[in-house]
Amino acid sequence: MTVKATVELLLSGTYSIWQARSICPGDTADFAQGPNRKHRTDAQVQAIEDDADADVNRECHTANDRCIETLKAGEYTANRFYDCFRTSDQIFELQKISTTVQGKTIYAYKLTGGASKPKSLYFQSLLHAREWVAGSSTLYALASILDDIANKEQTAAELFNLYFVPIVNIDGYDISWNSKRLQRKN
Repeated sequence: MTVKATVELLLSGTYSIWQARSICPGDTADFAQGPNRKHRTDAQVQAIEDDADADVNRECHTANDRCIETLKAGEYTANRFYDCFRTSDQIFELQKISTTVQGKTIYAYKLTGGASKPKSLYFQSLLHAREWVAGSSTLYALASILDDIANKEQTAAELFNLYFVPIVNIDGYDISWNSKRLQRKN
């Protein structure tokens, strides 16, 4: 079936991808419905069943469940969500780097293995307010480097000053969570 014919068939409203055996040659034909009522291919179901880390991931999720919801303005540093950033002042420093249009402070986390270095690497996320996963990815990268330092593994912090800014567009981010979900800019 050609791409044009496939598009016409899908737009006609008489065709359901979930009831079909195949749209194009080589497509996965068999679908299963998961407990969340989402359709999955047989390969996806098998991958989920074979996931050896599923129990570990579930335990981690349960331990950190509702952590973000407990964050309150003015109490961020006291929250257990930020415990992974409470490390030695000799390698980790919170710096005020700028302010937003609405006057909120933008923070950077500076990570240096030992003395300050002549070169730096800069990581930022959430320049656009709706890129929510980017913030968690930046924090994950920072936490991974902190874990490597704690485990005496080699990291980029030995060669560079590392600057992490998890939320650049704080104004737009707040708007996207508190009022207009589709807010992109500040």
